[in-house]
Amino acid sequence: MAFFDRLRADGWQENSLSSQAGLLRKYAFETEEGMEWAIESGAFDRRPLELVFRAPHWSRFLAIQSELQEVCEPSLIRLADRWMRWRQSMPRLDDATMQSFKADARNLGLLAELMSEIDPENPDTIFLQQCQRIRRTVTRPKSPSHKKPSFHDLPEPFHTEMARIAARSEKPNGLSSARIELLSCALRRLVRITNSRQMPVELSMETAKAFAEDVFDSDIKTRSKANYCDALAGFAKHANYPSEIREAFMETHNALKLESSSDLRRKEVALAQNPLNLVDLAEIAHAQLQQAPHQDHIRTRRRDYALAGAMALLTKLPLRSLDLRTGRIGREFLRDSEGWRVEIETSKTGTFINGRLAECLIPYLDATLLMGVGEMHLWAVYEARVGTALFGNPARGWKPFGDNWLWENMRRLTGHGPHVARSLTYDAVVEDPDLDLRVAQALCGHAQETSRHFYELNADRYRRLEAQDILAKIAESRPNKKAFGAFVENAVPQLDRECKTQTMQT
Repeated sequence: MAFFDRLRADGWQENSLSSQAGLLRKYAFETEEGMEWAIESGAFDRRPLELVFRAPHWSRFLAIQSELQEVCEPSLIRLADRWMRWRQSMPRLDDATMQSFKADARNLGLLAELMSEIDPENPDTIFLQQCQRIRRTVTRPKSPSHKKPSFHDLPEPFHTEMARIAARSEKPNGLSSARIELLSCALRRLVRITNSRQMPVELSMETAKAFAEDVFDSDIKTRSKANYCDALAGFAKHANYPSEIREAFMETHNALKLESSSDLRRKEVALAQNPLNLVDLAEIAHAQLQQAPHQDHIRTRRRDYALAGAMALLTKLPLRSLDLRTGRIGREFLRDSEGWRVEIETSKTGTFINGRLAECLIPYLDATLLMGVGEMHLWAVYEARVGTALFGNPARGWKPFGDNWLWENMRRLTGHGPHVARSLTYDAVVEDPDLDLRVAQALCGHAQETSRHFYELNADRYRRLEAQDILAKIAESRPNKKAFGAFVENAVPQLDRECKTQTMQT
């Protein structure tokens, strides 16, 4: 810069200066002196690839340089070179420092794919994709959405009444958006019925009776019929209709709900049509984990890692989809030197689950965390990801995957949604005391002897708990219940301590 300042002082024109700058850049490319200035000062990077590959940081990719020249555009290889030079000058990498690397969102996406192929275990590719997302959002902001309310097509007076209910729902303890949608759906059905029977569009005892007759004659599940009646009962309550209308709907709802208890559930029908058990689910999770590193595309590879972790976790801890997707690293899912722990309060019932997860889940949850990055970076990645969703999308700032992501992918692989794991667990584990052992072996690929012994001991623990329940039932039928109850309280914990000692020795 001092050289060019002196030339300007001597009266050189800008065209002449640009010619001198071009000569200096060629000198820098040949000698590796002043490369940062040479790359940043040029409007375009037109270095020959032979000069690019001379740099020391390309020496570890010597075996694939010829292949790179065949399959990659020269501009992408030059961009990768600028990235590696820039990375060497940065002591640490985060979202803030990434903003100083000059490249648009499209080229960052191509660079992330290239670096994940040639250097798959490097965690820097995660930051590349993160930076791509941020720049894509900045350069192409989302247009404001004008989503119509769910009741926008309802005729009067239902439209006005629903608008009032929705306005009240925005306050604390108001109705949820899903409930508003359900009320609107039931009102649409009521409007359709009144129009077909040439009745006034209103909610009265006459139209309510017509609605009930139509619902009873329709070919839908009994639970769905009960939900329709419940929705109109709720609408009648919130819109201040006469109480006898609401009471009539609630009586019908309760009768239908009682009748539906004998119906086969949808999950039961699906399992009969497409049989699946926990061992099958564990084997599918193991296959996903094995094939993930061999996927060509970076998004497909990371999807398979996350799917393998989710399905493996469901075989040992049958969480609901929402709790699994939104569980955060360092909050609900914690990693330490011994493995993974959970501290989850379930969203539906508020039940608190606290404990250490099975040993055979460690490789699955580690792979979900690392997304293909080398295991030597485990704690660095863990520290950087604290507070983000374990099953998060790296292309969306580690926000949880969408509501349907796990459902769609599990249906593609198994024919069932994630909640089938709950049915499989509660229905089968009591009848099959060896199920837990076989699931663990499937997750381990039937190869890890240490995990097999670990779960054999855990299977004994489950049998002891079952034996304790049997002893308690016997105690109820004994004459001297106090003495026998004391035996159960004292002898069984002693047995448990002895088994724990055996576990530590093993």
